[in-house]
Amino acid sequence: MTGRARPTTAERHLSPECALASRPGYEDVHSACRRLTDVPLPFGGGLLLVRRCGCVCHGLARERKRSG
Repeated sequence: MTGRARPTTAERHLSPECALASRPGYEDVHSACRRLTDVPLPFGGGLLLVRRCGCVCHGLARERKRSG
């Protein structure tokens, strides 16, 4: 089994807000993203209705919350 490197930005599931924020001049749009957790499909047996945003800025926000 080979270890996989961290997914690139293209492989991550980004919200529309974070995808737009990666463009020059739109960096402040990250704060509009609300897809911080997975939303399961009711009675879906583990299927996701909405996948959380895979943007690295959300990982940093979670770390700040834990330490603060």
